[in-house]
Amino acid sequence: KGGCQVAGRPFFVRLYPELSVAALKAGLDKELALWYELRAINITGCGRLDLNDALASLVKHFGYSQATAYRLLGAGDGRLWNIYQSPRLPGLSQIKIYSLLRVAEYFNTSVLRLSRPVEIPGQGFRGRKAKRAWLYASFFKPDGSRAKPISRDSIKDATGVKRRQQKRYDKVAGTKRVANFACYQDSQGKLTRMRHLVDGKSRQWLKDRRLGNTYHSRALKAQGGMTKKVNAILQRSLNWGEARLPKRFFLTPGSLIRSSERHEEAF
Repeated sequence: KGGCQVAGRPFFVRLYPELSVAALKAGLDKELALWYELRAINITGCGRLDLNDALASLVKHFGYSQATAYRLLGAGDGRLWNIYQSPRLPGLSQIKIYSLLRVAEYFNTSVLRLSRPVEIPGQGFRGRKAKRAWLYASFFKPDGSRAKPISRDSIKDATGVKRRQQKRYDKVAGTKRVANFACYQDSQGKLTRMRHLVDGKSRQWLKDRRLGNTYHSRALKAQGGMTKKVNAILQRSLNWGEARLPKRFFLTPGSLIRSSERHEEAF
């Protein structure tokens, strides 16, 4: 019953860019934001929460009123989670949070095509406008990652958010915008901005040719777990004979035969 309380430190809300974009276009951003929040407060990772504890945590940590939280829980019931009566404790309602695979299928998105999730502090995921702004901002790469130039019209096609609303969300979520210009190499090999002629009513002038802007969000890259770190530590171990785990999968019969000759401990 105690899977709703935050243990000792600020928690983070994990966002999946493809799911966020699909929810914005489908008008289900409130339900998906609540799914993100339920996963954040489910610190045990069991995927089940007591309904009353979940309501209390949503009100305390994410700024909901109890009526709004209860209404949204009912709106997403059967879509992103399931509310049911506990068979062991009559009268106790529980929430079963649907898995990432099931939610991706609901939004017609393959879980294999999901990009790396991002995380934001839970205290910043409060209020209707801020939540929608962060769902929109998760479409952009975190600061420090390589991003491609993109136009406002392309962002609108991808997210369903109109140009004027994009600028509002950029301000709320603190999206970093960098202007890009078309360049070329001149006869001396120097990189020079490309210019084009603009026709006015009474005169003409040269103007730098602009490309799409590059955008970065203030979200953090989500951790990928301990597997990579543990494997790196094992590989740096001085006991090389104990640093490698036995191999249990072999792509070809030849790989299986060679493995028996090299690593007898696997058998």
